[in-house]
Amino acid sequence: MVIKNNGFTLMEVMIVVAIIAILAAIAYPSYVSHKIKTDRTSAQAEMLQIASTLANFRMANNNYTGRTVTNIYGAATIPRTQPLYDISLTDVDGTVLTAPSAKVRTWLLIAKPKAGTTQANNGWICLNDQGQRSWQKGTTACNLSASSNWDGR
Repeated sequence: MVIKNNGFTLMEVMIVVAIIAILAAIAYPSYVSHKIKTDRTSAQAEMLQIASTLANFRMANNNYTGRTVTNIYGAATIPRTQPLYDISLTDVDGTVLTAPSAKVRTWLLIAKPKAGTTQANNGWICLNDQGQRSWQKGTTACNLSASSNWDGR
């Protein structure tokens, strides 16, 4: 009686495992980079929604008095469920809009990456009432101008 062995040898399995490991080593950094960019883009979209709400409030009240990120957006982080950014809303001088000294006809929205997340050290995302945007990888300041943008150039 002849016994036929079915299956794979250990060497064949090890070759397949090695190939999968090589593919994963190539693909994982690309995936992480894409995820960071996608999360930043999502934060920018949320900031535009907050800006739209602020514009509607200004049309109705002619100023931004008393506005906070929490009473506009419902949270002070983006996204609400797994926070990657802390959001602050101030006037252009950095004074919160609820302060008596605030210039309530201007605003500056800043999303700062949270430490310990994939977005850490990715740079501040900034948007102001003039529609000026700014993002540079690794920055911790807002460099807003008519030519600044969110694509990092």
